[in-house]
Amino acid sequence: MKTILTDEKDKQFLKLVEELDYGYYMNIGDELEKYREYNEFKTPHIVILMMDDDEAIACASYRASDEKSVEFKRVYVKKQYRKKGIASDIIKELEKDAIEKGFKNSHIVTGKKNHAAIRLYKKLGYFKTDNFEEFREDKTVICMKKNFKK
Repeated sequence: MKTILTDEKDKQFLKLVEELDYGYYMNIGDELEKYREYNEFKTPHIVILMMDDDEAIACASYRASDEKSVEFKRVYVKKQYRKKGIASDIIKELEKDAIEKGFKNSHIVTGKKNHAAIRLYKKLGYFKTDNFEEFREDKTVICMKKNFKK
């Protein structure tokens, strides 16, 4: 398996995002609609794809929030590839890219009931922080942050 860096327009990435959104829809139903605008790719994203031969099997992305911070988004691993450390690997690789570009920290939003994701992010050094931006009043999500080491 290998990783490739690309952007938010990559067709393989967009296909994985469709699978991710379908999974969310199966879990939270029409509540997913309230996140549609937030999940649109209105700003440039750095995207990483994990490839198994020619097939994209996992993805994650980040966008700059400001000059010091990035937001990680759209972390997804196809079901048959889970529990193999792939999500951890691609997040670490994206963090390395963000650090090389001079960013100091990252944050991520996930569902309060997404226990597997919360465990993963904690294992990677993320901690719970106050909800930000449009999530300030959203009781169904948590925001997490990580300060990069120098």
